[in-house]
Amino acid sequence: MGNLLLSLCTGLVSFVCRVALRAFVTGLIFTTCLLFALSYLGVPLPDPSELLEQIESVSQLSKILS
Repeated sequence: MGNLLLSLCTGLVSFVCRVALRAFVTGLIFTTCLLFALSYLGVPLPDPSELLEQIESVSQLSKILS
């Protein structure tokens, strides 16, 4: 009985990890393709440093509001 439960838990953890990895890789590929398409169409994209500044300002705002 204990081995069956351990086997089920191991299988479940393995399945969840595979699904999470697949979702991450799919999201990464989708984001990369979207960025390439937008830059090809001439849409101005923000620099990574600008994105970091926006994230920092949002986190500062959340600290102030909490």
